[in-house]
Amino acid sequence: MIGTRTTGPTLLGWSAERQSLLVKRVPELRDLSDDHHTGLVLARRCRQAARPDSAASVEVVWQQMLQDFSSHLEPHFRIEERHLLPALEAIGEASLASRIREDHAVLRRLRDSGVPSRTAIDRFGELLEAHIRYEERYVFEPTQDRLPASALEAIAAACRARPSSYGPE
Repeated sequence: MIGTRTTGPTLLGWSAERQSLLVKRVPELRDLSDDHHTGLVLARRCRQAARPDSAASVEVVWQQMLQDFSSHLEPHFRIEERHLLPALEAIGEASLASRIREDHAVLRRLRDSGVPSRTAIDRFGELLEAHIRYEERYVFEPTQDRLPASALEAIAAACRARPSSYGPE
């Protein structure tokens, strides 16, 4: 649990597991990586609303998901698809790019299904969380030092060009 102490000294009183999640990002990828916090909050909200004992309205959370998808996830996906994925392919990481494209497609299909059920919202939350964790662990960390400077700058510029209302609320 976040904030739980384990044996031995820990940073800010965080558990060793939480500390391991703190990863250095090249400056050009920080905005995309920071976006993942907003995505994880959405994923958690969806998963919680899907529980049978939840007091949250599935319909209300579904509408919030649609709004967050439009304002946060879709712009993030577009930046990745336009700038990050071609750069990954250029350095020989086509399989990573392919997985990300497929994840984006599946998440879009779930969004477009128009079925606000506990099952659908749970599946969306589960897939969004898995997608974000995949990007952080298997894409950003191992490839950030191998991506061309021009690709990294294009990613950073695209993030800066997003509307100022973009970001965690």
